[in-house]
Amino acid sequence: MGAPIRRYYSLDSLRAVMMILGLVLHTSINYVPVLPPGVGWPYQDAQTHPLFVWLIDFIHVFRMPVFFAASGFFAAYLLGSRGPAAFLRHRWSRIGVPLLAGLVVMIPALYGAMVYAQQFTAAPPPPKTDSSTASLEFISANILAHLWFLYYLLIFCVGATLLEPIVRRISVRHRTALLDAFDRSINRGSLLIMAALTGPVLYQMKSWSLDYYGGIIPPIRILISYALFFLFGWILFHKKRALERIKSPAWLYLTLGLAFFLAHRHFVDTGCGTGQVCDETAVRAHLGAIGFLAPAIWLLVYGFLGLFLRYFDEPSPRWRYLLDASYWMYIVHPPVVMVLPTLLASVALPALVKFTAVVGVATALILVAYDWGVRPTFIGKQLNGRRYRRGLPQSL
Repeated sequence: MGAPIRRYYSLDSLRAVMMILGLVLHTSINYVPVLPPGVGWPYQDAQTHPLFVWLIDFIHVFRMPVFFAASGFFAAYLLGSRGPAAFLRHRWSRIGVPLLAGLVVMIPALYGAMVYAQQFTAAPPPPKTDSSTASLEFISANILAHLWFLYYLLIFCVGATLLEPIVRRISVRHRTALLDAFDRSINRGSLLIMAALTGPVLYQMKSWSLDYYGGIIPPIRILISYALFFLFGWILFHKKRALERIKSPAWLYLTLGLAFFLAHRHFVDTGCGTGQVCDETAVRAHLGAIGFLAPAIWLLVYGFLGLFLRYFDEPSPRWRYLLDASYWMYIVHPPVVMVLPTLLASVALPALVKFTAVVGVATALILVAYDWGVRPTFIGKQLNGRRYRRGLPQSL
C-alpha cells in the first residue's frame, strides 16, 4: 500500500468545474443557429447566436480531456492506497451504481423532456428517413446519453487494474528512469509527444474533433483518445513533482491553447461549413484542423491543470460543497436545460440573455434539490461517499 498523500484541493475543484461546464455546454445547444448533424437535441430557440457554436466546440475540446486526466491521477492514488479489490469495489460503488441508477431514472426523464421540448422548437422538421431504422441507430448510439463518461471511466479503471501487475514486473530502475524522463520533459517535450500520439487518433474522428458515442461498444478511436488523458493523469500521480512544473506557465499554455483552437476552427469552417458536415475530400483542411487540434487540447489540459494548481490549491468549504454537488448537477441537468428554455420560447429576448437566465435558474433549482433532497440522504452517501448536513461544511 502507498503512503498517504496530501489532498489536491486544486484537482478536486478542477473536476467540479469540468462537470458543471456540462450544464453550460448543453444549455448552449438550445441557441445555436444550426444543430450539427447527428445531435439529437429536441429544442432550438427562435433567438440564436453563432457565438454558441464556438462556445460548445471550445468547451468540448478541453472539458473531458481535463476531467479524465484528473480522474487518472486520483485513480492511481486509490489503487495504490487501497489495493486492486478495494479499488474496484470503490469504483463500482461511486461510478457503476450511479451509472445504473441514472440509466433507470434519468434516461426516461430525458426522453420525456425531449418529447415535451420538441413541441416548442423553432427548428425546421428533420428530413424524412426510415423512422424505425433511424430510431434504432439513434438509441444504440445514445443509450448511455450524457452518462457515457462514467462507463468509459469504469473501463479505464478495470484496464488499469489489469495492467498494474504487468507494469510492476518492470524493474524499479527502469520504471524510475521512465518517470524521471517524463518529469524532465514537462515544459519541454512531453506536450509535443502527447500531441503527436493524439493526432493520428483524432484524424480518425468523423467530426474532425473529439467524437461523441454513447453506445455500449465505443469505437476504438474514441476509447483510445480518452485513455491517453487518463494515462497522463495516472503518470502524473506517480511523478507528482511534475505538477509543480506546470503551474508557472499556466497562462501561457491557456493563451497558446486558445490560439491553436482558433486556428483549428478556421480549418473546420473551411472543410465542414456551418452545418458541420465535413468534406471527406478536403484533405488539406482536415490535416490542418487536426494539426492544430491535437496541441490545442494538450495546451488547454496543461493550462487548466496549472491554473487550478496555482490559484485553487487551498481548502475551501465552498469549493468542497461545489465538488460534492457537481456530480449530482451533471447527472440530472439535461432534462432541466431542455425544458426551461421552452418557457421563454415566445419571449423576444436576445439569445445571450435567455442562455444566462436558463443557466442561472437551472443551477439554482438543481442546487436546492441537492441540498434538501440529496446531500443528507442515502443518495448523497452514494454519490459523495457519506451523508452531509445541508449547507456549507463547517470544516474540511
